[in-house]
Amino acid sequence: MTETLSAGFMERYFGELSQAVATALIAAGSEAHTRSLDAKIGSRLPTNHAYGSTFWLALPKEVVVRLLPILDGAVPLPLRGAPYELVIWEGIAILPVKVMDSGKRNGRMCVRTSELRNQLASVNGLPTPPPSLFDILSDSTLGTFDEASRAVAEAARSSLGDAVSKMVIAAYQCSPKSGPQVVQVGIGTFDEDGYIDFFDSEQLSLTTASSPGTGLTAVGGESFDAASRPRPRLEVVREESTATGEDEQTDSPHPSVPE
Repeated sequence: MTETLSAGFMERYFGELSQAVATALIAAGSEAHTRSLDAKIGSRLPTNHAYGSTFWLALPKEVVVRLLPILDGAVPLPLRGAPYELVIWEGIAILPVKVMDSGKRNGRMCVRTSELRNQLASVNGLPTPPPSLFDILSDSTLGTFDEASRAVAEAARSSLGDAVSKMVIAAYQCSPKSGPQVVQVGIGTFDEDGYIDFFDSEQLSLTTASSPGTGLTAVGGESFDAASRPRPRLEVVREESTATGEDEQTDSPHPSVPE
């Protein structure tokens, strides 16, 4: 559950750079979509495997290229066994992931997980177990859980060279048919089924330039589906909701491709 806080997530984590970071993140998603659509068209395949696999590789590269010039002191973070890098800035690393449109549960976003992604998200600690009428956590149980959560987070941070204290997940809902729809950015973890448990996040809203030189103006509606069809860009809105959209079971990377 996303927390209700006085300032939005982007402002609290990125300060005066929040707008520039938000714009860069949506631009990265838009360009990754364009490259992925080109791959799908070029493959001449009826499935979306070429789209999903290209998006998986292109998205983190586009994020790195756009954020390094914006965040003073930011550096690329190589990942052992991964064909891409992440951006790290002041102890914060940014992990971009594509939402699986075919997987939804109670409005929560779902991604294709891997051992690496689970380890990266573990920097934020273990997800808090939901309370149950049949299993009320005692103080001692909570204390044990907190210790386990800290141990998991410390082990994950150590594996990254103690360079990362927080892992920011940027979750993109995007498909060949609809293009970029939603970007949710925040601190969270993945459950065993790949659903993201955000406990502090912000949804970025799609916008479009009204005309050259006039900058960004808000588009009516909260998602791409509610707006007109020009290629979108983003600015921050103070909303805290998760993605919705049509299910498309073939737009995620092929299962044989490592993540």
